[in-house]
Amino acid sequence: MLGEMLTLLAAFCWAAGANLYKVGLRSMSPIKLNLVRSCAAAVFLLVFVLALDKGEYFLLLLTPSAIYLIAASLVGWALGDTLYLVSLKHIGVSRAVPLTYSYPLFLVPMSMFVLQEPFTLNIAAGTVLIVLAVWLLSGQKKLQLDGSAELGFIAGILTAFCWALGVALFKLIVAVFDPIFTAFFKILIVLPFLAAYLKVLGSQGAPSSAAVPKRSEVVSAILGGLVSVGLGDMIYLVGLSLTQANIAVPLGSSTPIFSVMLAAVFMKERITIRSTLSSILVVVGAILLLSPVR
Repeated sequence: MLGEMLTLLAAFCWAAGANLYKVGLRSMSPIKLNLVRSCAAAVFLLVFVLALDKGEYFLLLLTPSAIYLIAASLVGWALGDTLYLVSLKHIGVSRAVPLTYSYPLFLVPMSMFVLQEPFTLNIAAGTVLIVLAVWLLSGQKKLQLDGSAELGFIAGILTAFCWALGVALFKLIVAVFDPIFTAFFKILIVLPFLAAYLKVLGSQGAPSSAAVPKRSEVVSAILGGLVSVGLGDMIYLVGLSLTQANIAVPLGSSTPIFSVMLAAVFMKERITIRSTLSSILVVVGAILLLSPVR
């Protein structure tokens, strides 16, 4: 039960981070924000690695298992999370989060063939509901008519695939590496790539009216990194090491229901019927996946 509770807590942290990122994206490009939040999270997690004496796991980087850690970090973190920020920027928190957190749809076949986890009727039913949630989002007129929103929708779908692949790889990794060390190292290995992306692309994607980010926006990006990436990812990987991937992932998908509520209260985003229903369907799908009835 501890693993399940930790993944739920991680879902709340991710939802809080999504709303903080939305503030930072007012004047920062997704790549720049990803770099800022990653640096903050790296410092946060380094404190845990040193305090808990996890440095010995650096020796395992000389083993073949390190290949999975590097691949999961680049796909799930560098690419997946950057696409996530692009989606947030173009379609908003209340739409982007339910869409991206539909990644159990992609994780189910991966868990069967890569992780050798069983496929049950509950998993099938939960997957159908998640597909329906994605259909509801893609059917919104704004997404169909607005080019920027279409980009956000496509980025959201690609995010879901990258995250699913990343989780499948991380499930294999935490059987060898300590989860806290894994959370730290995946950021450490990605930072040079994010810095290179920023050097090549510059401020592409940032609002032209706000070349220099405000202090409050930088602080929001840093806080988002600490809460979502630092704390959220760390406790998620600990939870993933204590339970099955096809349980941890649906629980992580409860993020939309937290995010919609936080967006309405703090970001004053307009909540549509479709985005609300899609969030509910994702959560109901997760409940079915967790049901003991097989």
